[in-house]
Amino acid sequence: MDNLPAQRLDAPYPSLRYAGYVIAVLFLITLFSQLDRQLPALLVRPIRAEFAISDTAFSLLQGYAFSICYTLMGLPLGRMVDRRTRRNLIFWGMLFWTAMTAASAFASSYTMLFIARMGVGVGEAVLAPAAYSMIADYVAPERRGRAMAFYYTSLAVGSGASMLLGGWLLGAIPKEGMDLPLFGLLPAWRICFLAAAAPGIGLALLLLTVREPMRRELSAKAAACSVGEFIAFLKQHRRTFARLLTYPALLAMIGYGMLSWAPALFERRFDMPISRAGIILGLIIAAAGLSGTLFSGFLSDRWLRMNVDAARFRVSLVGTVVCAPMAVLWPLADNATAAFVMLGVSVFGLSISQAAAPACIQEVCPNNMRGQAISVYLLIAGLLGIGLGPTLVALVSDHVFHGGTKLHYAISVTVLPTALVAIWLCWSGLKPFAATRRMVRTGTE
Repeated sequence: MDNLPAQRLDAPYPSLRYAGYVIAVLFLITLFSQLDRQLPALLVRPIRAEFAISDTAFSLLQGYAFSICYTLMGLPLGRMVDRRTRRNLIFWGMLFWTAMTAASAFASSYTMLFIARMGVGVGEAVLAPAAYSMIADYVAPERRGRAMAFYYTSLAVGSGASMLLGGWLLGAIPKEGMDLPLFGLLPAWRICFLAAAAPGIGLALLLLTVREPMRRELSAKAAACSVGEFIAFLKQHRRTFARLLTYPALLAMIGYGMLSWAPALFERRFDMPISRAGIILGLIIAAAGLSGTLFSGFLSDRWLRMNVDAARFRVSLVGTVVCAPMAVLWPLADNATAAFVMLGVSVFGLSISQAAAPACIQEVCPNNMRGQAISVYLLIAGLLGIGLGPTLVALVSDHVFHGGTKLHYAISVTVLPTALVAIWLCWSGLKPFAATRRMVRTGTE
């Protein structure tokens, strides 16, 4: 390992004030990363028109172009997170994805835009493993659920802000585009990508004010962990990790599948302008996601203090049960208001479950495996959720219901079986999770 602060098993944790500052900086950076990730959902019509592509081709641009690089690069970067200076890894990753987001605004073909989206995935791949690992070393275990939840709210707020920003820009920019200094006349969708890239340099400089924390809950003899040792650990606890690493991927399929196509659904089914739908969706996603994530963290820590069996994983089951029925029903609502309300409840439950996953992983993994474990979690969630979620909805829409007029059926049909399996994984994983947690904690304390 290079340039890492020396770790001591008895070293006190940093002050809550400084830990809060670090989490706030990581929050802003992750919020910024979400601006670009959800933005294409608002740009279905102009990008399809620009490059003459189908719903399925657009879903590949929105999903797998990002997720394949994001997930596959996450594996080697996760090992780097366990060995190298995490702050610096985030810094260089942020500069790269900022450049690729800006490049999306100037793509002259579908292929070029696809490559730019791949680049965004490469840059963002290091962020989550490094951020979760840093937070675990800044915050004591009894407060870690709330700390992780607060950080995780950046995903919901960022997704909502992306919808809000995109909806506002699409409504404010004239249909013919706008003249920008140095760039000339650009259509609204290209300006949206430039706006999403704008905060990158400033946030990268802000990150330099953060100190790399010492690594904790790590014995000297276990300072390094080989790939073989990590795989052996997963096999030893396969009943736990088969569920813990899979249920978030299924929920990501539901979340990305329905939210990627939600603006298009409200436009096609309820004749609602994308600019208006984007603003309403942004507010709903931000509010429901924020409240669900914070509730998840507080409930997780409360149940842990009460010695509830498998406390953190049990929160996942609660959220999944809340999310599942509303995720199936909201696309079928007869009016836009009912659809928005049910979608909000679904996002609330989804946020409870998804926010619990990183804290659960930290709970049952030794320190020297956390970066790799988070990377595997992101790999599965990325390939199934970010990648397959939007594409599966598009394939069902194009080939089962033969066109975009029945997009609402396509969303519900893809969500139902996925939600049922996710509930079973959370319910059946409670006992294995509790057993793995006891074993890991006995070995580190």
